[in-house]
Amino acid sequence: MRTQGRVIIICSVIVFSLLLVVSCGNKRAGQTRMIPATTMPVARTLPPLPARPLSSKLKAMRSRAMSKASTLRELQFKDEVGMSELSGWEYGTRASEMAHVLGGEDLRALGLLAAAGGVLPEGTDPASLAASFMAISAGATYSPLDKQVLVVDKFNDDSLLTHEFTHALQDQHFDLMKLLIVRPYNFDRAESLFAIIEGDAMNVQRRSEQGDAYGRRSLDDIMKQEKDRFADYRKEAGAFFPPLLTETFIFRYREGTRFVEAVRRSRGERGVDALFQRPPVSTEQILHPEKYEAGELPREVQLDEDVFIESGWKNVTSTPLGEIGVRGLLMAGVTEKDATRAAAGWGGDRAYLFERTGGTPLFVWKTVWDRPVDAEEFFNAYNSLQRGRRGVQAGESSTVNDVAQTVWRESGRTTIVRRAGDSVVIVRGAEADANVALGLAQR
Repeated sequence: MRTQGRVIIICSVIVFSLLLVVSCGNKRAGQTRMIPATTMPVARTLPPLPARPLSSKLKAMRSRAMSKASTLRELQFKDEVGMSELSGWEYGTRASEMAHVLGGEDLRALGLLAAAGGVLPEGTDPASLAASFMAISAGATYSPLDKQVLVVDKFNDDSLLTHEFTHALQDQHFDLMKLLIVRPYNFDRAESLFAIIEGDAMNVQRRSEQGDAYGRRSLDDIMKQEKDRFADYRKEAGAFFPPLLTETFIFRYREGTRFVEAVRRSRGERGVDALFQRPPVSTEQILHPEKYEAGELPREVQLDEDVFIESGWKNVTSTPLGEIGVRGLLMAGVTEKDATRAAAGWGGDRAYLFERTGGTPLFVWKTVWDRPVDAEEFFNAYNSLQRGRRGVQAGESSTVNDVAQTVWRESGRTTIVRRAGDSVVIVRGAEADANVALGLAQR
């Protein structure tokens, strides 16, 4: 039996997990600093969906869901929204088609980055993973490529359908593809967008289910409700996916719902509209709403890519992970409480994947923190994570003039973790490469 949490979480995994990485990688090394965030054209052509009439039951469900979504969200549909009922096989086929059209190569680049950092097993193909996950788990989704809500045969969930038609409203009024398909790719920014996209749809769904009682709940209670909903999902998915993926998925609903409801209570539905017109730029702004209100931006973090190029390296891809990414990564080895505390002082970061012919991939991650004490807390938490990883052996640790460094070794890979002031730099690769890269990263 599918849990409700699993069904709802797929609303994100189905389409938006594919969307979030389509702009990753494939840019010339050394140009990152010069490219502004711009919307890029995306191929939107897919084979036609099977043409078959909806049953009278599905037509009635569609009508109810559209009416509820429009009434609660206080937005009118500009155009008719199609709905297609697909068999499980057709649903899985559509998932693969979407992964291909939206950038399978870019998804693989992100997988390589995560593997080089020791976050995902080597050889993981996120495009195939996302498509398979959709095919076996999803009940319904809104596809911004098809401009339709897709449901698996025998679908029967009015609440979830209202959620999906809220996404259709978002698309018609705010153009989801334009919001999400932006270069240079930024994982942190994308996750903050997903938080308002899913938080908005979940907000409508919850008010549809609970009526006026929802508005009487405290914001903390609302977030706890979403967290509790995903307790089983976290246990089940945790057997197959690292916390970096599961926690970012849950974040979109847990913190996203709280964030959107806080805005709705203070400024109404037009205030929620404004979130799409002036979206948050980091997961830190979702986790700490006062930073969104104050317009506090992440600190820009860049390596001097030219010095890596001169050493024969090619920049394959890079992206900030953000506060929620740091938290999710740390949860692979420390408690949720400790990971949350260690990530809370995040100021900015960027993770890089470098490659060169015949060499071991090189992972370089530079992070900056609000205060030196925050950097020290992250440094200690990351070393705790390394300490708990199977097959990893600690090398030398040293502290000189308040610069701390720990070296970890595992089956042909060396990881160096270095803290200086308010910065922590982590490099992972062949030992000789890691030592050289550490010096280059400090320039």
